[in-house]
Amino acid sequence: MIGAGVAEGKLKPEPKGCWAAALRDCSKKMSREHTVSQSLFTSDEIMVQGFPWCLREPKKIGIANLVAKILCEKHNNSLSELDTAAVDAFNVFRESVRLNHVRGKLKRPPIWNIKRLTIDGPRLERWFLKTLVNLSFGGKWIIGRGTHQVGSVSPELVEVVFGVRRFDNGAGLYTSARTGENIDSFDRVSATPLTYGEHLCAGRFNFRGYTFFLNLLPEKFHMDGESHLLYQDVTHKCMVQGRLSHVIYLTGW
Repeated sequence: MIGAGVAEGKLKPEPKGCWAAALRDCSKKMSREHTVSQSLFTSDEIMVQGFPWCLREPKKIGIANLVAKILCEKHNNSLSELDTAAVDAFNVFRESVRLNHVRGKLKRPPIWNIKRLTIDGPRLERWFLKTLVNLSFGGKWIIGRGTHQVGSVSPELVEVVFGVRRFDNGAGLYTSARTGENIDSFDRVSATPLTYGEHLCAGRFNFRGYTFFLNLLPEKFHMDGESHLLYQDVTHKCMVQGRLSHVIYLTGW
């Protein structure tokens, strides 16, 4: 399930202009941007839930409808590397599931090689931010801190999406993890906005079974509960039949 710009099977009214206009180098023509990367999914239809127009129950729509004119052609094209990074991360988690299934069926497991899988952390972090902005642009919140217009995104966050600057001082990507946690990993993404007053301050993502938080504010992020929040560089050790099978590295900052 994903959060996206639809309500009762129809797209919500599209906001006007390119949300990256703060970079001051827009092209003249607007493009139709997929609010969540289409290349992540193999199905033609997906369930949508998590934003104000679909909080109570999920809605099924065609993935081809998850588009909006919210980026100019230049800025849309320049972010294709982030879509690739998200697909690469999805494929790492798919490979983790495959290893779990194959090695879990072995009656007498041999001494196997420990597989090491790597995810480009900074680009995945920027993809989460791009997706959160896509889903929220033109809505009822100020995206990030500051006093800019409701529905718009702070210039600082625009620069982070495009790699002009990086998150710092506790802002950025957190992974939620528990020792011994079983990951229910399927091809799905969900997004939930975390707000304070009229500001969108963070986003909670379920990304193929793994829980991530993207903090938009320059301060350490905290959530109540038993899970630990791990900031940016993270190592997941995956056990199969009581033995270390493979390791996932979220790294690169």
